Formats: sequence, structure tokens, C-alpha cells
Amino acid sequence: MALLFAVGVILALANFYQTVAARTTEEFYISNWYILGATVWGIVLTVVTYLPGYQNGMGETIIQGYYMHMGVGMWFMTFTLGLMYYFLPMSLNKPIYSYSLGVLAFWTQLLFYSLIGTHHYIFSPLPWWLQTIAIVFSVGMIIPVLAGTINFLMTFKGGRKRVGDSYSLPFMLLGVLFYFVGSFQGSLQALRYTNLVWHFTDFNVAHSHITMYGIVAFMLWGCIYTLAPRLQGREPRQALVGVHFWFALVGLLGYAMSLMIGGTLKGMSWMAGEPFMQSVVLMAPYWLWRAIGGTFMLLAHFVFFYNLVDMLRPRKPAPAPPVTTPEPRPHEILESV
Repeated sequence: MALLFAVGVILALANFYQTVAARTTEEFYISNWYILGATVWGIVLTVVTYLPGYQNGMGETIIQGYYMHMGVGMWFMTFTLGLMYYFLPMSLNKPIYSYSLGVLAFWTQLLFYSLIGTHHYIFSPLPWWLQTIAIVFSVGMIIPVLAGTINFLMTFKGGRKRVGDSYSLPFMLLGVLFYFVGSFQGSLQALRYTNLVWHFTDFNVAHSHITMYGIVAFMLWGCIYTLAPRLQGREPRQALVGVHFWFALVGLLGYAMSLMIGGTLKGMSWMAGEPFMQSVVLMAPYWLWRAIGGTFMLLAHFVFFYNLVDMLRPRKPAPAPPVTTPEPRPHEILESV
């Protein structure tokens, strides 16, 4: 499977590169930076994580941390941000706020994100200096996150009415907000004290859902709702898009907030030396809210599937006008007699 994935990404890279190389304009749009970067990093990720030579003992642990974060941040996140840099200006019918901020976010993400995987192993037997590098670079991730968030929000500026009238822009806006919250949360979790409290608790589960669901899924939904109606000329039903949006948002908030609160209490319980089973009992009501939130998220997926199928159904051809025989004129009747 890894080989098939690598081949697919290589073919995609060749296609993207040839498209960009054959462009007739001098400008190299920011979305191309992200999409090409994501495919290149996807290939690097596959090669590094599947070569067996150095994956022995603690080396395997280091590579697992690398794989975890590169998969999320340099493949899913980077590719999705590239789509946002294309579809957000299209939806707002205005250019992105700053090309320079986009380039800054791109290169600083490349600089910082590739060395933060070890922050999942703070206080582990891994070298202390490697843990410290992961913490420093995790804090450095604030730079690309701030640059990207400011760029997106300033592009939204002045478009409040358009956001209210659109069924794709609310998803993109929430994706941007979760991008800031989830990424800042990740930098905060990398610090040694917060890692001591939250690591191995349900807080990490909440964080993962804010990033992969709140950022990637919401942004992708916004892009899909922008593109899909143009394929068959079929608009989704506004009410059902609203149901999808609110079910997904309420479900995610219920899911994540309950686990963040419960995870914090669990970590503090462990630090206080209380029995492990006490932390399990403590989490029971928060797991109930997680189940309720997850149910809302699942229902949102069913609604989205219906909306997607509805948008992609071929349009029925317009019925042909009925053929009518014109009434004969009076002089034609007399001539026939």
C-alpha cells in the first residue's frame, strides 16, 4: 500500500509540475507553492518512514513521531491550505490579501514543522536536546500560523454579507478559525509542563479532531461546496447545507470541549497520585458528551453525502416543446375547395 501511495503521489507531482511549468504567465500563484510542496513532502515522508535501515530501538520511535506530524502537517494540512488559497479568493471574487504573507507562511512552515515530531516524546528516553529542538520549533510554528490566519481573515474583510449569503464561505471561515486555535494549541501542548499534564490523556484526542476535522474537513467542505455546483450546474439545498454546517460544528465543539476539560482533570488526577481507576470514573460524563458530539458529526456526514450526490447528479434535459400544426388560413381553405 505504501508503494502504491508513493507511485500515486509521484504521478500527481509530475502532473502538477508540468501544468505549472507550461504556464503562460510569469506569476507563480501561492496555491501552487502549497500543492507542489505537499506532493514533494508526501514523497519524502514515504521514503523516510519506510526505509528500514535506521528504524531500530529508539530510532523507530523518532521516525514514528516524524511520520505522525509530517503526515498531518506537510501532507494533509499543506495540500488543504493550497486549496484554500485558490478557492477562497474565487468564492469572495477578490484576490488574496497578501502574496508575501502566503510565501512567509509557506517557507516558515517548511522550516519549523519538519522538526517537531519529537514533542510527543517529552520526558522519554530520547535525547534531551532532541526534545528541546522539538519544543523550540513547535513554538516557532506560531509564525506560519499567524501569517496564514491573518492572510485569510484579511481576505474575508469586508465580505460579511457575502459570507452570510454563501454556503461554502462559512465552512472556510470556521476552518481558518480552527486553524489558528488548533495550531496554537499544538504549540502550547509541546511545552514541558503542559505536556506533563495533557500527554496520554483525552486532551490529545480533542486536539487531533480540532486539527484534522476542524481545519482540514471544514476547509475541504468549503472547497467542495464551491466546486461541485459548477460541475453539473446544480446548487445544493440551502437548508440542508445549514444542517450539515451546524451539526458538524456543534458536534465538534461538544466532542472537543468535553475531552479537553476531562483530559485536563485526568492529567491533574494522575499528577496528584490518585488511583488510575478514579480517573476512569472521572472521565465517564465527558465520554458521554463525546459520544453525543460524535453522533452529531456522523449525522452531518450523512447530510453532506446527500448534498454531494444531489449536486453531482446530471441535470435532466429540458423537455422539447410540443409540435403543433398551424391552423389553415381562410384563403388556403378556399383554394383547396
